[in-house]
Amino acid sequence: MGIIFTVQEKCKGCYACVRNCPVKAIRVKEGIAGVMEERCVTCGACVTICAVGAKQARSGIGLVRQLLGQSTPVIAVLSSAFPAAFPEVRPGQIVAALKKLGFSEVTEAAFGAELVCREYGRIVRENRGKPILSSTCPAVTSLVEKYYPQLIDSLAPIVSPMVAMGRVIRWRYNPEAKVVFIGPCVAKKAEAEDEKVAGVIDAVLTFPELNEMLAAKGIDPLSEEEEQFSGPRPHLGRLFPVPGALLKLAGISDDILVSDVVVAEGIDRAMSCLMEFAQGKVNAKFMDIFFCQGCIDGPVIDKSLSLCGRREKIIDYA
Repeated sequence: MGIIFTVQEKCKGCYACVRNCPVKAIRVKEGIAGVMEERCVTCGACVTICAVGAKQARSGIGLVRQLLGQSTPVIAVLSSAFPAAFPEVRPGQIVAALKKLGFSEVTEAAFGAELVCREYGRIVRENRGKPILSSTCPAVTSLVEKYYPQLIDSLAPIVSPMVAMGRVIRWRYNPEAKVVFIGPCVAKKAEAEDEKVAGVIDAVLTFPELNEMLAAKGIDPLSEEEEQFSGPRPHLGRLFPVPGALLKLAGISDDILVSDVVVAEGIDRAMSCLMEFAQGKVNAKFMDIFFCQGCIDGPVIDKSLSLCGRREKIIDYA
């Protein structure tokens, strides 16, 4: 089973997923719209657009329950987008709820974002040759690897905040622990299994999967007393899921008059910029591209708040 798959009995043959897949990775056979894994970049667009829930991402719940049932400590790495995903819950209450679920400690991926953005600032300042393409969005990275192989050498040799924080835990904090990432992104599930970073992240949960696990145990975060995060304390790295934050954290100018830096967020703009880059029509020094409008607009984040409202939650917390 691929990361994204079709629940055949739910598929109504409306073809909304076919029309909205940016890489044409869905094929209709005998009235069922199935995902072609070899073409899929796990952006989650089909999961979002499917009104009947026929398109789903492979659940990490079973694996996480198995990890939590063992004697080895399990550390949660919480995506920087969490304040937007749980707008009514205080950060310390999320920590308490996760510990009640069985996690030994809860850390913030935002510290990994700070490490990553520091490196982006360095390589952009030192770059004197080919353009650099950000590699923090796993859907964009997969898109480049599958559809624009000529751009692979332009991808920044820098891991994502998720992987960076996983390495912090494994190399410096608690090498014996299992590490579970929790966030708003389906593509993170594929990234965790990428052979280039395999073994850093043991499992990935989406925010809806976390909510399902909490509900199954009768845990209401709003009823919990606040507890503290573990691990290194981040600062402005908490801004990472907001559009344009990478540039600010890396110290890269985003002045509209600076033509050698391009920022593109959202599927249409991302696809357009990559195509023009591949055709040699863009002469940027650095391109920061995300499939979503920042991670606060991930395919499986609670969107009861507007995008502006989610942005405010992240900024207030930071």
